[in-house]
Amino acid sequence: MNHRINPHNQNPEDADKHIVGHNQTIGGLSNCPPILKERYQAIKPLGESVWSHTFLAVDQDKPSKPPCIIKEFVNLDDRKDLVFQGQGVIPTFSCDPVQLDKIGKHPQIPELLASVEHDGHRYLVQEFIEGRSLATELIEDGVFSESKIWQILNQLLPVLEFVHEHHLIHGDIKPENIICRTKPGTNIEEFVLVDFGVTTSVTGDLLSIGSINGSAEYAAPEQTQGKIYKNSDLYSLGVTCLYLLTMVSPFELFDIKADKWVWRDYLKHPISRYLGRILDKMVQRDHRQRYQSAAEVIKDIKHGPTPADVILQKPRWAVTAWGAASIAVLSLVLNSGLPSPQREATISASSSDTITVIPELEQELPQPQINDFESEITKLPPLPAYSGIAEQLSPLRILATTSGPVWSIATSPDGSKVASGSTDGTIQLLSLRSGRNLGTLSGHDGPVWSVAISPNSRTLVSASGDGTIKVWDLYTKSLKNTLYGHLKGVFSVAISPDGNTIASVSEDKTIQLWDLNSGLNLYTLYGHSDEVQSVAFSPDGKTLASGSNDGTVKLWDWRYGKLIRTLKGHNGPVWSIAISPDGNTLASGSWDNTIKLWDLDSGNSQPRVSWRPQRTLIGHSEKIQSLKFSPDGSTLASGDFEGTIKLWQIHTGGLMGTLKGHSSWVNLTFDPQSKTLISGSFDDTIKVWRFSSPRF
Repeated sequence: MNHRINPHNQNPEDADKHIVGHNQTIGGLSNCPPILKERYQAIKPLGESVWSHTFLAVDQDKPSKPPCIIKEFVNLDDRKDLVFQGQGVIPTFSCDPVQLDKIGKHPQIPELLASVEHDGHRYLVQEFIEGRSLATELIEDGVFSESKIWQILNQLLPVLEFVHEHHLIHGDIKPENIICRTKPGTNIEEFVLVDFGVTTSVTGDLLSIGSINGSAEYAAPEQTQGKIYKNSDLYSLGVTCLYLLTMVSPFELFDIKADKWVWRDYLKHPISRYLGRILDKMVQRDHRQRYQSAAEVIKDIKHGPTPADVILQKPRWAVTAWGAASIAVLSLVLNSGLPSPQREATISASSSDTITVIPELEQELPQPQINDFESEITKLPPLPAYSGIAEQLSPLRILATTSGPVWSIATSPDGSKVASGSTDGTIQLLSLRSGRNLGTLSGHDGPVWSVAISPNSRTLVSASGDGTIKVWDLYTKSLKNTLYGHLKGVFSVAISPDGNTIASVSEDKTIQLWDLNSGLNLYTLYGHSDEVQSVAFSPDGKTLASGSNDGTVKLWDWRYGKLIRTLKGHNGPVWSIAISPDGNTLASGSWDNTIKLWDLDSGNSQPRVSWRPQRTLIGHSEKIQSLKFSPDGSTLASGDFEGTIKLWQIHTGGLMGTLKGHSSWVNLTFDPQSKTLISGSFDDTIKVWRFSSPRF
């Protein structure tokens, strides 16, 4: 049932005004139950099924009259007209209240307050969970992002594992029965599984039931045949995720004639193949081909097969950006006055870890157009060719093979360590020189989307899909602090050049500033109209830049909480930004497959709110995921969702070369102490690229 009732609007304190007698009808749904145990008094019906009715109630025994839920089970003598598939089977209330009381101790399951039998009726009184059901959230906020689905799976699968260990099956998992609330004592989203009144007991692996427990759209096929298994809950949770990703009825997501799921055809936002495979296995129609336990799904989420290609097939219609982890949209073709890129070198990695330089034939690419806010913007002048193509290359080496996809990567300023964030919530520390594993930092409950290391190489800051920021001591490998403040997952963190301040950006559309030493939340910056994906400090520490799904880059005087400029020019979400070491150039990478360079130095004298980009770099065929300037500022490295890395000469905008060694999504960082680029990818590898060129 949907427990999203605002107790303030329902005025439970004035419950007497809403109470009617037991033999009267409330809202035309059901007779109102009596006052149970002389304390629990129904005030409003919430819904009904064939075998039960649910009411919002208040606990009159407590001074605050807190809300609670009463679930009334139908007297079987009143429903003898109902049979199951013509077999004359009438269900009984088979769930042991003692077991419900035990599982109610879990923080993500409503507490059982009372179990009452009265006048041939059985009642359960349960804790009221204040928040929004996922069904309500879907209607109000639209389809869910992949990052939100990961949060749901990461939080609810352990709940199901706990329930199944107590020999119970929920049997009615659907969006209405999952409540999103703020975790007590924090600002973190927490998902609570409700409506355990129809929970069925398990005897062995199989239980015969006399009715369809659950909603037809979400119920596993075996439930409609009078059978239920533990993995029937996994099916219902998987179908729930498909509905949240598409906002299309599950009946329409399954093609009966073709006997297969077609949910990919209805995606509003693309998702990774990694998640797609997990959902496919959860919703197998044959329970024997499905995941057999919640523990199996949890294992696949943390240590599952690596996606060969993180980009799922494109949907039938144009899509918009998702929160943090969905991977690709329909390509946007731009037209402009920029000339075609000059001939480049394609550098590919073979199985023997050698690098082959393959000159590509010069070809004319579509001319991009800078779709800026100013109609009078003139075309940019042609870019001169860069003759210093990276011709002398040292062999590529694989620094490490990780236990799962690499979401984020950073090197310590002293050049000794590489830190990588993983899907399972851990951070792996490696020696950059030897590749030796230096330890693992564990503590996040979601994927680690960003890592940053302080200028003194002593402190690491991590951001996660669990909505928290963690501060670690790299010397002792201990957790120093956990920062709570964002309402949703944290996409990116940056540390100020003086090492005293952390900036974080989130799915909640905000930028937050923190004191690194004390963990104090300094203040919050508002201005972006969509999720904020990337953040960077200028080298002098005075300016903060942020990139967002709203397609803009914003510059802030963060010390005073003041917005300086809004940079417009991209035709898609901006997922990565970087500022050159001299502070004069800002690079932004977007889902429109382009990189734009902005002149920060000359912009300071312009009074207008927005500037046009100084230059647009064309060459990627996929969305830009990561940007990094070389330590000397002469080279920009860019990585995209296909795993392609390109090198650009900043002074001319010329394309120096293309590095091909990864098979999927790639993140980049430079070793500040040597001429190496380090890349971490969704293909479970971290690789080192060494260059020898006149400018690098």
